[in-house]
Amino acid sequence: MTSEPHPISPNDPAPRNSVEMPKPTVAPMVLSLGLILLAAGVVLGLEFLLVGAVVVLFGLGLWIASLLPGRGHFHELLLAPEQRARPIVGVEGLVEQMQPGRAGYRMQLPVKVHPISAGVRGGIFGGLAIPVPALIYGLVSGHGIWYPVNLLAGMVVPSVDKLTVTELERFSPTLLIAGIFIHAAVSVSFGLMYGVLLPTLPEIPKPFAWGGLLMPLLWTAVSFSLMAVVNPTLQKGVEWPSFIASQFVFGIVAALVVVQAHRRPPVVAGIMGGIAGGLLMPIPAVLWGLVTRRGIWYPVNLLAGMVERGIGQESLDQLKLFHSDWFVVALVVHAALSLGFGVVYGLALPRLPVIPGPMCWGGMLMPMLWTGVSFGLMGVVNPVLQQRVDWPWFVVSQFVFGLVASIAVIRSETIRVPPAGASPYANVGEP
Repeated sequence: MTSEPHPISPNDPAPRNSVEMPKPTVAPMVLSLGLILLAAGVVLGLEFLLVGAVVVLFGLGLWIASLLPGRGHFHELLLAPEQRARPIVGVEGLVEQMQPGRAGYRMQLPVKVHPISAGVRGGIFGGLAIPVPALIYGLVSGHGIWYPVNLLAGMVVPSVDKLTVTELERFSPTLLIAGIFIHAAVSVSFGLMYGVLLPTLPEIPKPFAWGGLLMPLLWTAVSFSLMAVVNPTLQKGVEWPSFIASQFVFGIVAALVVVQAHRRPPVVAGIMGGIAGGLLMPIPAVLWGLVTRRGIWYPVNLLAGMVERGIGQESLDQLKLFHSDWFVVALVVHAALSLGFGVVYGLALPRLPVIPGPMCWGGMLMPMLWTGVSFGLMGVVNPVLQQRVDWPWFVVSQFVFGLVASIAVIRSETIRVPPAGASPYANVGEP
């Protein structure tokens, strides 16, 4: 093609040997920038909303103007035939075609997939079930049913962190509407994502499935209960997302070691798994302490606070310092729990049933994704609220969502995916 464009006039005929081409325009990029600023304005304030609205209107004006007759296109002259590229001629018989039954056929593509309606259905059913643990927590803790609702709205509504605990326990129609909107949007979004991913996710072996599910639940429940009895105030100082991530590392490492040591007695295999998991599980907690600038001794002292009274009673700042006596207590507690849970896992694993793949992914993937998104949004909009959320209860709610959504998806209808190159109507009569 030549580089000499010829603008189009509404009354001029198209030149011979030319092709009509759209003119380059920055309108889509301007419009996208305006939409981003509008979205940021929901979190960052009215100024971003106003600037975003102006940029959106300007981008729309540019785009509409480029669609007017004679404005948005031009004629590009074609090269002479002798200067054009030679056409590509296909040669048959050089590439062997894959046939059903041969190794590598379809690779990892699923034979059947769930329709979009299955993901929406899973998100709706999971979204209806997920508030149950949160509302139970509100009643058990004495905060009331509106406390978790208002905390949920605090993910995107600024200035909620300025509300006192008493104000968060009250009914607020604005926060209720915001909470419902956020909950519905996130539930349907994660349901859609799960419905699309489900057919492509591999099966998880039983040891790793139970290691990734059972160990975080048991360890978190024991730690939360002990701390509630010994040092209830420390519960607000625990970074529960990193804490649960540490237990997840312990469960996976312990499962890997137990599987490799399957020829040994269950108790010995469990002890080996507990030692290996106990050595590696502090890594997420230590990294979290460095990222948050609380130091490596903060999670250590919190661990000691599970059994040692008086830790953190004066100020949480003392948890950032090294204390030799607390360090010894933390080592003893960590070793006892690691070995204890390792033995329990080694003995219980042969008697545990196989967890279906969809339910396993729903129980592990959704809590991690939802907790990560919620914790990140809250850290940007209302960081103070991160300390007011009881994250163990929060993770339990996401666990319920994942299980309910997975059941709803796998019980939905499936659509057969034809092989590559085949017509979608080629096998209509097949079951």
